[in-house]
Amino acid sequence: FGGPKPVVIPVGADQDPHIRLTRGLAYKTNMFMVEERRAENGLISVRGKAAPKEALKEIAKRAGGKLYEEHVDISGRTLDEVESVVREVELKHGGYAFMPPASTYHKFMTGLQGGKMSSSIPESYIALTDKPEDGAKKVMRAITGGRVTLEEQKKLGGEPDKCSVYELLLYHLVENDNELLEIYKDCVGGTRICGNCKKFTAELMRGFLKDHQEKREAAKEKLGEFGLSIT
Repeated sequence: FGGPKPVVIPVGADQDPHIRLTRGLAYKTNMFMVEERRAENGLISVRGKAAPKEALKEIAKRAGGKLYEEHVDISGRTLDEVESVVREVELKHGGYAFMPPASTYHKFMTGLQGGKMSSSIPESYIALTDKPEDGAKKVMRAITGGRVTLEEQKKLGGEPDKCSVYELLLYHLVENDNELLEIYKDCVGGTRICGNCKKFTAELMRGFLKDHQEKREAAKEKLGEFGLSIT
């Protein structure tokens, strides 16, 4: 596959232990450890971990470093340059030269009926191809973070962190952070009622789907400019 490659893996926060384990395995398996010892002076150290002496000598020669018993100190090179040399030398001497994976962390949206979204349960999600009216109806039927009674809602406040409707506002429908903060505070403070919030969100969803679908149809007419077509 052309050798080691950098990768970025999108995961949920619950998968972080697996990412850390994989990074640890990469560090443990590689022949060398590369570290910046004094970044301000540009000193980079390459330490051999049961690596052949010939490999360390080659790194010192190619990177212009000073060879010691079990490591090489290199000055005047960037970290990327040194790591590139180390990978090439390690692969040449039968190592793996793994590049520890990076990761981005994502949160799955709650399904409209609670729990996960599922393609087998249309009421649990809103598709971009749903009719605007149908999308609005799904919002009105969604589970919220509201209390059992209106009296409790006013007294205890709602729970937006458990509300699928608030998530729609947070991730898709309201771009202004200050407006989102006000919605959150009003909900927690008990002054925002779920029924009114659903109506507000349903109207936004109706407009969002209508606008998206109109733009999608307009974009179809331009596919030919890029040598594409819809079959």
